[in-house]
Amino acid sequence: MSLSREEVYRKQIEILRILSEQSEPMGSSLLRRELAKRGFPLSERAIRYHLKLLEERGLVEGHEKAGRTISGLGLEELSKALAYERIGSILTWYLSLAYRTTYSPESGEGEVVANVFMIDKNFREDVIKAVKNLYSAGLLPAPYVKVLNEEEEYREISAPEGKIAVMTVCNLTIDGILIHSGIPLILKYGGLVQFIKWKPVRFTELIAYDSTTVPPLEVFVYRRMTSIISILKTGSGMIPANMREIPAVSENQALKIIEALKKNGWGGILVFGKPNEPILGVPVSMDRCGISMVGGLIPAAMLIEMGIPVETYAPHCLMPIEDMEKVS
Repeated sequence: MSLSREEVYRKQIEILRILSEQSEPMGSSLLRRELAKRGFPLSERAIRYHLKLLEERGLVEGHEKAGRTISGLGLEELSKALAYERIGSILTWYLSLAYRTTYSPESGEGEVVANVFMIDKNFREDVIKAVKNLYSAGLLPAPYVKVLNEEEEYREISAPEGKIAVMTVCNLTIDGILIHSGIPLILKYGGLVQFIKWKPVRFTELIAYDSTTVPPLEVFVYRRMTSIISILKTGSGMIPANMREIPAVSENQALKIIEALKKNGWGGILVFGKPNEPILGVPVSMDRCGISMVGGLIPAAMLIEMGIPVETYAPHCLMPIEDMEKVS
């Protein structure tokens, strides 16, 4: 798979940023560890590939076995890149991933947006069980998962020693399916939805996607504000979720698409609102319908509730759904 220019750009800028913070040359092994901390779990081979491209452009300088340093041109490129980090960059990145999905509900094939979670290999069975429990409860966007063993690589993703990489389908895939069917979509909020007696009742917290530079759901997940295990046991608790709007005239078309996805085992739709009516206590714009979906971070949120450390890269990349296994 060829990476989009935006993906390549994001990774290379992060490499330049890391090199700019070092006083000595840095090798690919150290870069790999630092990139993983910042949301880019790349293999050393992938890092070497990006370093080669950067060196060809004169943005980094090689120092034989010592590694690389950033050049003057690289510092100039990095300063220009600061514009990317303006408010709204998260929304731009999310929608660009959604737009590039190719999954078809009819064929059951194509590329989906994937979330990546790094977890200690000793918790492998706990992870699989958690994913299955979420699927059984209808709280998983799609019934697919892929697991990389330690030191295993898949495309540019690499599971470090002692860990496994777990990939699940992000709900941005559903947004992408709607967009490609001709339905304009606006991603509005990420937040927490309260469940009472198995029913979603209201948003208790909200962060607007167009007014933040951090992924909204990560804020709630890592502050341990969810209670998914409680929902699975008692039907009541808090769940990470988001909200988008579509034109009211596309209501029937969107419902047909969602129904087709449900027949393939997809889930995670909490509420599909009526035109001009609030959903879960949140008003919608004139002549639009609101849709609330379970956040793709829900497996990570549940594992954190279980006391299992998780490194989250979500949403992270595109991958063919054919490369994943169906949850049963």
